[in-house]
Amino acid sequence: MFGSYDLRSKRKQAIMKVRAKVLNATRRWFSQQGYTEVHGPTIIPAVGEWPGHFEVKYFDKKAYLTQGLQPYANVFVANLGKIYTIAPAFRAEKLRTKRHLTEYWRIEAAAKCNFNGIILVQEELVAHICQSLSKEAQEELKLLRRNTKDMIEVKTPFPRLTYDETIEMLQEDGINIFWGEELTWELEKNISLQSDQPFFITDFPVSIQTFFYKSNPQRPELTLSVDLLAPGGYGEIAGGGQMIAKKEVLLKRMAEEKIESEDQQWYLDLRQYGPVPQAGFVIGLERLIQWICKLEHIREASTFPRLFDKIYP
Repeated sequence: MFGSYDLRSKRKQAIMKVRAKVLNATRRWFSQQGYTEVHGPTIIPAVGEWPGHFEVKYFDKKAYLTQGLQPYANVFVANLGKIYTIAPAFRAEKLRTKRHLTEYWRIEAAAKCNFNGIILVQEELVAHICQSLSKEAQEELKLLRRNTKDMIEVKTPFPRLTYDETIEMLQEDGINIFWGEELTWELEKNISLQSDQPFFITDFPVSIQTFFYKSNPQRPELTLSVDLLAPGGYGEIAGGGQMIAKKEVLLKRMAEEKIESEDQQWYLDLRQYGPVPQAGFVIGLERLIQWICKLEHIREASTFPRLFDKIYP
């Protein structure tokens, strides 16, 4: 009757307890590493041509529900250094899959570091979460038939593949894909089935990434961006990269993407602190829980999941 949100079931209770322990471990790790927890706005100004935003009425103006901390992260990093947030995000995408929600929670972090530095932060955080759960969530994982040994074996460093190498692997598997195409969730599933550890895919083409990622100095057609994929067919659980710091470079990239700078003036105004070299990442909490608990559908990772065709209860 109550479906995936029935908290009367022992299974659902175990999943929610794992979720709580993931967040406890996350905050503990960030605190130990000297990060400051921050919270940005949920309602943001015009987003121009950015896809997937929910439009809301803000008195007599148009506004949108946030998809992340950017560009406010720039202000926080400029003044506080290493920062993170745990907050909701919203995507207006009509996708009927086992790994998409329209309202989800994110673990997002940013710091004054380079591309390699933010990769190290991601893998150390995820490894810490898994090691913590192997000790603190044994009862819940057992009920979910998840072997705690799998959590113990999640150790750094995580393997890394480039986008180029990933395309070659998929082509060798007989998949019809060409360089420059986006890695859909079906393709992510295919490649992650070949691994028993979380792993990174780096250096995505400019054409398939958001405009604020910095270009690779050695290959300008690529971005300093990275996705973290969970093994066993669960696919992407995190994404991030090195942000463009210089305003003039950002304006040039926006022009190339045909994004009206007038619509993004608020975004550009937040650059008044000057160029702040920073990198960041976002972990989808429900996707992380889905992998950790080996859930068939991502809706199980949320108490009251929001799907594009379902808002009740």
